Amino acid sequence: MNFKKLAALALCLCMIFAVSACNKSEEGGDKETLTLGTSADYPPYEFHILDENGNDVIVGFDVSLAQKIAEDMGKELVIKDMNFEYVMQELDAGNVDMVIASIAPTPERLAVSDFSDAYYTDPAPMVIVRAEDKDVYTSIESLSGKTIGVQTGTTKCEQLKETLPDSPRLELAAVPDLINNLLAGKCDAVYVDGGVALGYADSSEDLVIAEDIHIADGDVLGVAVKKGDPNGLLESINKTIAENLENGKLDEWLKEAEEMSANALE
Repeated sequence: MNFKKLAALALCLCMIFAVSACNKSEEGGDKETLTLGTSADYPPYEFHILDENGNDVIVGFDVSLAQKIAEDMGKELVIKDMNFEYVMQELDAGNVDMVIASIAPTPERLAVSDFSDAYYTDPAPMVIVRAEDKDVYTSIESLSGKTIGVQTGTTKCEQLKETLPDSPRLELAAVPDLINNLLAGKCDAVYVDGGVALGYADSSEDLVIAEDIHIADGDVLGVAVKKGDPNGLLESINKTIAENLENGKLDEWLKEAEEMSANALE
């Protein structure tokens, strides 16, 4: 074999190794970052605040968990913020590595993605109303025919359809927008996860939780990854969840997030 043929063979081998390395990186094997898909409008789970330098940063219970997952993998966390209705699409498209967004492993979601072990069970969803209407909305029947705000793409949408089929729904992508519509009188109530509802009621004297209204049980929350776990993330994610459930860190992160949520940006 002459020199030219040897050189050509060497170049070909280099190209093969380069492509192979790129593919491995794209699959997550050698990636130095871990991209989180979330919808940061849901305190205390994920939300925006201004840090001590006046910079807009994303924090929250889910974000603390995501940071620990990335740290345990030796990777840098990158957060991709979007409307909740798009998080699973972005996961399926490979634009994010995992989704942590107060999200439950429903049958529909399990059909297109895989989920980690549970890391939290949310309080039962609650109905928020204006404080002046506290004595008006005291039962599910009292909400019949009333306009109820709910976040697009959530399990709450389906729950309202089943329980209050005659009540118009105001479906918006962002919870702060739903709350603003409630305060402006453009809807009669807002239906959200229990932890989120309590946060809004605690931070505003104009809002209260409607008492004695139970529509559904709380969601069991998990971390979603692409179907088949092609990047091999679940084993490490489950290990991080187990360790931090046992050592109490998850409880600490939730308490910290609840305290910070008073400063959430709208």
